[in-house]
Amino acid sequence: MLRITIHDKPGVTSFVIEGKLVGPWVKELEKCWESLLAAEPSTTLLVNLTAVTFIDYEGRELLTRMRRLGVRLESAGLVMNAIVGEIEAEVEKENDHGLEDRRSC
Repeated sequence: MLRITIHDKPGVTSFVIEGKLVGPWVKELEKCWESLLAAEPSTTLLVNLTAVTFIDYEGRELLTRMRRLGVRLESAGLVMNAIVGEIEAEVEKENDHGLEDRRSC
């Protein structure tokens, strides 16, 4: 089971996720995100994962794609903090690698 609550404030929209980000629920979050991007492409998005109890591979991949496109991730607890930390490190490494490629031209 997954619950997605959307808080829309000036300048930032927050998705508060509760439950397990697995299987069909990953697609549901993806649809919510894509709908927001289509309606308000310049809005800042924060995904609050503090009440998430489990993320499967597909959920992690979606969060990584979202983070690559500027979505901020907020987490709490050892497991969620570790997952978000891995995603942040991966995206930062990709960004650093991209800068190195541009410098060598």
